[in-house]
Amino acid sequence: MSNDDGWAEVNLRTFYNALKKAGESPVVSAPAKNKSGTGSLDGEPGIVEDGCEFYSCPPGSPAIGCNSSDPNLNYVNSYPLTSMAYGISTLSPKIFEGPPDLAVTGPNVGGKSSFSNVCVVVLR
Repeated sequence: MSNDDGWAEVNLRTFYNALKKAGESPVVSAPAKNKSGTGSLDGEPGIVEDGCEFYSCPPGSPAIGCNSSDPNLNYVNSYPLTSMAYGISTLSPKIFEGPPDLAVTGPNVGGKSSFSNVCVVVLR
């Protein structure tokens, strides 16, 4: 699961915790920082020079990392598309020994009034 608001955002963490409580095995792979409005941009992850959002990782953290107490909570210091792709191609095979059953994104902070480029591509 991912979002565009960042891996430490409360809506994503609440959704994650609800799925765990329901007996599911969710894995978060989301941007280190808020990347709302970046659409379908993709890019190589880089060092988190000034730390993750909400001080959830310190300055100078690696480009990809996880929560020390829960390795299923992961950040990728890049765009939402990049973080979702990393979750599907790298984390899922490592954790589940195969592809995920389902990949979801959201819930978002605030309203969205249009489709992102990613949605448009998927809908075609």
